[in-house]
Amino acid sequence: MTKISKDTVRNLAKLAKLNLTDRQIDKYSQDLTAVVGYMEEIKNIDVSQVSETSRVTEEENIFREDEVKPSLSQKEALKNSKNTHNDYFLVPQILKED
Repeated sequence: MTKISKDTVRNLAKLAKLNLTDRQIDKYSQDLTAVVGYMEEIKNIDVSQVSETSRVTEEENIFREDEVKPSLSQKEALKNSKNTHNDYFLVPQILKED
């Protein structure tokens, strides 16, 4: 069975920008080792007698006609907003360049 080392977990945590404690690193090392073990078990299942499928159920999409219904005007939609600019909502920037 493939073992996921603590160093691998530390590296993954660094790449994901996660601050993990030593206790968490131990736990995730064990958990990830178990997950990889399960994947190795699945890989060894004989599926040669199973036919390929693209769907496991017979469900189909149910489409309906679009209906135009009355909605808020732009003025009504913006009336309770604290921050607007040029008739749009003004929100704080969340993405920044490094």
